[in-house]
Amino acid sequence: METTMTPPKNRSRILLIAAAALLVVVAIVVISTRPSQADAAKDQLIRAAAVEVTPAARGDVEDAVSAVGSVEANRDVMVSSETAGRVTAVLVEVGASVKKGQTLVQVDAELKEVAVQQARAGLLAAKTNMEKAKKDFERTEKLYASGDVADVELEGYRLAYHAAEAGYQSAVAGTRLAERQLADTRIASPIAGQVASRLVELGEMVGPGREVANVIDISTMKVRLSIPEEEVRKLHAGQTAELRVDSHPGVVYRGTVHTVGAKSESPQGHTYPVEVLVQNTPGTLLRAGMFARVAIRTNAVKNVIVVDRNSLVELDGRTAVFVAKDGVAHLRPVTLGLNGASHAQVVSGLTEGELVVSFGHKALKDGAPVAYKGQ
Repeated sequence: METTMTPPKNRSRILLIAAAALLVVVAIVVISTRPSQADAAKDQLIRAAAVEVTPAARGDVEDAVSAVGSVEANRDVMVSSETAGRVTAVLVEVGASVKKGQTLVQVDAELKEVAVQQARAGLLAAKTNMEKAKKDFERTEKLYASGDVADVELEGYRLAYHAAEAGYQSAVAGTRLAERQLADTRIASPIAGQVASRLVELGEMVGPGREVANVIDISTMKVRLSIPEEEVRKLHAGQTAELRVDSHPGVVYRGTVHTVGAKSESPQGHTYPVEVLVQNTPGTLLRAGMFARVAIRTNAVKNVIVVDRNSLVELDGRTAVFVAKDGVAHLRPVTLGLNGASHAQVVSGLTEGELVVSFGHKALKDGAPVAYKGQ
């Protein structure tokens, strides 16, 4: 049997072809299993956290103490009777405007008028008696000087004159008392303002201390606030305040701090009373009992680098922000200056124009990939 042998040269060629084919297959497998650059970038975006960024910019920051308080009339007077008697006239209605000294209620004055007449008659008699006693004493002094009367007689006239003078002074006081009691039958308003309530009716009996009407002066209103101890140190009389009430949306009232309490208003402490005065204006009148939101400006800086306070994070006792650059969030410690209601001044750690992560930063870590508009 004849055996055909493959030449060595042909065997070498076959092995080279097989090795090349194997390399091609391996390359195809490797290439098919390796992710493309586009796929890698896509995976990177999928892993990146979606955030919003805001460029650090310059602006103004105002520090303000805010609180909610109750609006009251600056002067609120409960008018009471100082005499006893029957009401003979009620001269005002609720809501009426009154002047200072205007009569609100009249009480029966007949007996008081008689008492005044009697007191004035007694005053006239006392005055006449005093004048006569004075003349008698002066005449006796002249006679005593010429030696016509004795010391005892002169002393008697002197005592009589002093007694008459005392009687006159007593009559003066009695007349003033009677006139005051008569005046008290005319119950008048001690201030100018509006009648908030009327508490008596015609024919009703009143006595000393009986409340007859409430008069309030609404030309100036005050708002009472309770300020926490950590903020009351920022306040002092004369500071500017802005007020807003729900009944007049969009209207801003201007006022000033009038008083800052030195003693806590609660047994447990921690809050202090503050009063803000506001001038009332026709058309948008503040009324007693309204609730007002008050902001008292305590400090301000202008043209400084500011960030939204919502952008700030606290890590290990440090205040910082996340700055986005080239798709990566970098934690940047910052030093703050004045804190406003919505923005804070950045003293150091941030430059104008840098992109600060303003939303989506709560779960970020330093160096985390981020995706944002305009990236």
